Amino acid sequence: MMSLVKSNYSFTFLFLIFISLLLSSCSVGPKPIAFGTDNCDYCAMTISDNRFGAELVTNKGRVYKFDDLHCLRGFINDKSIINTNIHSLWVVDFSMPGNLTNAENCFLLHNDKLQSPMGSNTAAFESQDSLNTYFSQFEGSKLKWEEFISAE
Repeated sequence: MMSLVKSNYSFTFLFLIFISLLLSSCSVGPKPIAFGTDNCDYCAMTISDNRFGAELVTNKGRVYKFDDLHCLRGFINDKSIINTNIHSLWVVDFSMPGNLTNAENCFLLHNDKLQSPMGSNTAAFESQDSLNTYFSQFEGSKLKWEEFISAE
């Protein structure tokens, strides 16, 4: 009798671990970019500058990584993924290298002095305050995400 109870606890414990692993593997969201290791899914170059970068996450949880906003826009414009299959878009916050922020809520600054890896020369910022801080240093053009992504 005691071994049957012990067996039920073991089964319950293993079942809970299995469910936890299953749920964590199904989460949909951005994944950290491994700078110097990950390759851009558009231009195939190694993603190396942690001030730039972007991700596209599909509804199924697949993450596409990019080394420049230019590559993310090209990937979307090439219809590599149907828009209805896009779960979310993420960009690296220029003021916090390596940290991703939601692309649709970000603030953008374009200036050739920014020298992004693939020439978009556009930096993303999570907050308007950060944008204004860098605008005083670089000047250039302030953009909203919709303006950037719809440009050719």
